[in-house]
Amino acid sequence: MSGQNRFAPPSSGQQTIKRSDLLRQLRRVGLRRLTTIVAPAGYGKTSLAVQWYELLREDGVNLCWVSLDAEHTSQEAFLLALIDALQTLLDEDGADAGNLPAAALLSVLTTRLRKIPGPLVIFLDDYHFAQTDATEALMAKILADLSLEHVKLVLVSRSPPRFPLSALRLRGEFKQFGVAELGFSDAEARELFAGKGTRLTEEQVGSFNRRTEGWAVALQMVSLLVSESEESDTILASFDGGGADMGSYLSEQVFEHLPEEIRQFLTEIAALPAFNHSLLEAVLESGERVGWIERLNEYALPVTLLAGPGNWMRFHPVFNEFLKQTASRRGVDAKRVLNRAARWFEVQGDIDRAVQHALSAGDANLAASIVERAGGWRRVYATTRGGATLFQALSGRASEIDLSRFPLATLGLSIFNAKAAQLAAANHYLVIVERAAAGDEILAKDLRVVRILLALYTDHWASAADLSALENDLQQPDGMELIHRALALNMLSYNFLIRSELDRALHYGHLAIRAFRDGGADFGAMHLYTHIGQAFFLSGDSASALSAYDDLIAEAQTNIAAGSDLDAVGQVLKAEILSMRGETAAAADMLGWALPHLERHDTWFDLLAAGFMAEQRTLRMRDDVLAAHAAMDRIRAVARRRGFDRLTRLIDRERAMLLMESGDLDQAIRHAEASGFGIQAITSDRANMLSIHLRGATPAIFWTRAYLALSEVAKAREVFDQLTTRQAQRPHVPRTIELALLEIGILIAEGRNEVAAARLSDLVVTTPLGDYRALLHLDRAAGLEELRALANHPSVATVTRKRLQTLLNSAGANQQSTPDEDLSSFTGRERMVMELLTAGLSNKEIGRTLSLSDNTIKFHLRNIFAKLNVSTRTAAVTAARQKGMLN
Repeated sequence: MSGQNRFAPPSSGQQTIKRSDLLRQLRRVGLRRLTTIVAPAGYGKTSLAVQWYELLREDGVNLCWVSLDAEHTSQEAFLLALIDALQTLLDEDGADAGNLPAAALLSVLTTRLRKIPGPLVIFLDDYHFAQTDATEALMAKILADLSLEHVKLVLVSRSPPRFPLSALRLRGEFKQFGVAELGFSDAEARELFAGKGTRLTEEQVGSFNRRTEGWAVALQMVSLLVSESEESDTILASFDGGGADMGSYLSEQVFEHLPEEIRQFLTEIAALPAFNHSLLEAVLESGERVGWIERLNEYALPVTLLAGPGNWMRFHPVFNEFLKQTASRRGVDAKRVLNRAARWFEVQGDIDRAVQHALSAGDANLAASIVERAGGWRRVYATTRGGATLFQALSGRASEIDLSRFPLATLGLSIFNAKAAQLAAANHYLVIVERAAAGDEILAKDLRVVRILLALYTDHWASAADLSALENDLQQPDGMELIHRALALNMLSYNFLIRSELDRALHYGHLAIRAFRDGGADFGAMHLYTHIGQAFFLSGDSASALSAYDDLIAEAQTNIAAGSDLDAVGQVLKAEILSMRGETAAAADMLGWALPHLERHDTWFDLLAAGFMAEQRTLRMRDDVLAAHAAMDRIRAVARRRGFDRLTRLIDRERAMLLMESGDLDQAIRHAEASGFGIQAITSDRANMLSIHLRGATPAIFWTRAYLALSEVAKAREVFDQLTTRQAQRPHVPRTIELALLEIGILIAEGRNEVAAARLSDLVVTTPLGDYRALLHLDRAAGLEELRALANHPSVATVTRKRLQTLLNSAGANQQSTPDEDLSSFTGRERMVMELLTAGLSNKEIGRTLSLSDNTIKFHLRNIFAKLNVSTRTAAVTAARQKGMLN
C-alpha cells in the first residue's frame, strides 16, 4: 500500500464509467448495517464503492475509508487500522493505542465510534486480504453491538463474509451486491468504448460484452487495445484469457495467490465446460481432491453456480481460457478428462453432453459410438425438442468418423441432412449404410424406414415393395423399438395420404402419435399433426384439421420456440384452410413469415405446395395478379434449388391457369404447350390421376377450362368426362367441389340450366361448401352471377337457396365474416379443453383424453385464461358458461 493513503478512497488515472443504475439501486436500498460488494478480481468493486462514497459525501454523511491488506490479518492490526481511520472524524487527539491487547483495542474502537454522530459509513476495501477467523469474530462483535446501530459497514471483497448473517437478514439490515449486479450492461460497455474513441458498432460492443459477461477488467483492457489499433475486429474476435495482457493480469491477481494444490486442481478440470461433485468423482483419480470444489469460494475465483438441479458450476469464459492455456503449458492431459466425462454423461443418459465432451476431446469415433448405443437415428425424434443439435455437432466431424462402424448414427446424419435440405449429403450417408447392411436383417428394417423417409424429402415416391415390407415389419412377432415403430407408422400415414387413402392415413397417423408419445418423443409426435390435419382437410373435416394444426402450433411454440420450423409448418397448413374459407387477411398474415421460413428450412413437397396454393388463393381473391406472378417466380426458384420437380410442374400449371383467368388465353395455351402439358397430356393417366395430385390443376382440368373459354363446349365436355371416368378413386372433398363447379360451368354453357341447378343444389347438401367457399369465388367456369341465377332456379329448395345465397354473397364480398368476438377467438381445441376442465379433470387427465402433452395443456389453459381475463380454473369455467361456450 506504499504511496497510497489507505484512509482515503483510491483514485484512478483511467476513465471510470459511472455505474448510474447500480448507484440508483444503492440509494433506493438505503444504508444498512452491513452491505457487501463481493466479486472476483476485475469486476470494478472498488470503483463502484468509490462512486458510492462520493455520493454519500455530497449528502453530508460521515464517512471512513480503510484499505486493508495482508498486514491486517491479526485482530490487533485490524483494530488499529480502524481506530487510525476514525481519527479524521474526531475533534480530540487520540491516545496512542499501539501496545494495547485486542480486547482493549476493541473497547477503544467502540468508545470512539459512539462519539461520532450517525449515520457513519465505514468502507473496508480489499477485506479478503484481512479475512481470518480472528478478524471475522471482531466483525461479528461490532455488528452485534446494539450501541453501534448508527455505524454502517460496507465490505468490498473477493470473498463473502463467513460470520453469521441470519440476524441481520431477518431485520433487513443486510444487502449483498455480487457478480450479477456488477457485470456491465451493454449500454455501460458502449459508454466505456465510446470514451476511448473507438469506432466499434453497438452490435460489436454488445456481442463482446455478452461474451465476457460484463467483466469490467476484460472490457477495460480490450477498449484500450482497440483504441490503439486499427484492427479492432481482429482484436475482438481473438480476445480470450490466453492473451499476454489478460494472462498476466489473471496470473498476478488471481492464480499466483492460490496454493499449488488448488492451481493443479483448476488446470486439471479446466477442459470441462461445467462441473459438479459427481462428475469430478468420475474424472479425477483422487477422491480427496474432489472435495476441493468446496474451497473454490474461499479464494474468490470467477466461478458461477448454474441454475437448476445438480449444483453445477462453471468458470468465467475468460478465466476458463486462461486455465486451459496454463494447463497446456503444464502438460495436463485434457483429452483424458474429457473422455472420462463423456462416458460419465453417457451413463447418466445425457447423450447431448456426452457427445459434446467426446468431440471436445477430439474423439469423434467415441461420439459416434455414444450416439449409436443411444439409438442412432432415433435421437432425431427423441425428447421434446428433437436431436438436431446433436447431429449437427456430429455432422461437422463426420470426416473423422469410421461411419461404417456406426450405421444407426450414420442414418441419423442422413435424416439430419435431409431436414436441412442437404439432399446430396443425405443420400451419401444412406449409401454408406446400404453397403454396411448387406445380410443384416435387423439393420435392413432401420434402413427401410429411413429410405422411405428420405423419399419424402427428395420428393420421390416410395416403392410399393418398400411400403409392403414396412407393413410386414410392423406385424413381426419380435416387434420394434417404440420410436422405430412410430416412424414406420408415420411413413405409412404419409404415403397413404399422398395416395388419397385418407382413412388409412388417419389410422396410421393416430397410431404413430401414440407410439411417439409412449417413446417419450414429443418432437416426433408433432410431425404427425401435418399428415392428420391434411387428411382431415381433404376429407372435408376442416374443423378437425384446424384443431390438429392448432395443437401443432401450440406444442411447437411451447416445446421448441415460436418461429421454429414446426411452428412455421403449422401456420402454413392452417393458412391453407383459412384461405379456402375466404379468410384472406388471417391467411396472408400467417403466410407472410411462415412460408418464406419453410422455403429456407426443414420442409417437403406437400408443405410447400399447400403454402403456395394458399398464397395464390389469397392474392387471386384480392385480384392482385402481379403479386401472384411474383410469388410463383419466388417459389419456382425454391423448387429448382431443392429439386422438387412436382412443385415446378404445379407452379407451371397454376401460372397457365392465372394467365387464363386474367384474360391472356393465348399466352396461357402457349405456356401450357411450352411447359409440357399441351393437348397431348390430356390422355396421360398419371398426369391426370387426381388421387396423387392433391392440389392444383392437372392438364385435363386446364384444357377443360381452356376449351370453355374458347367456347368449344363439346371439347370441354369430352375432356372433362374422360378425366372423371378414368379416376380409379373418388377424389377428395375440395377436388370434388372443384369438379362439380367445373361441370356446372359446362352445363350452363350447354344450356342445361335445370341440370346445373340440380348439381349446385346437390353440392350444397352433400359437401361442407362453407369451408371451401374460396372455390366459389375463384371458379371462372361458372361465374358468381351465373351461380346466383342458378340459386334462384325454381327447382332449388328454399332452405338450399338461402344457404347458397349466403355463401355466394360472402364469396362476392371477398371479405371475412365477423362472428361474435367472445366466441370466435377460441380455437376448437381450446373449447374441448374447457369442456374437460368443466368436468373436473386434471391437466394430466385432460392430456391423456386428448393425447396431448402436459406442456400443451398448460399452453391452452394460459391462452384460455388470457382470453377470459381470469387467473384460476374455477373462474375460467364460470366465465365460459356466462359466454355460452360450454354445452
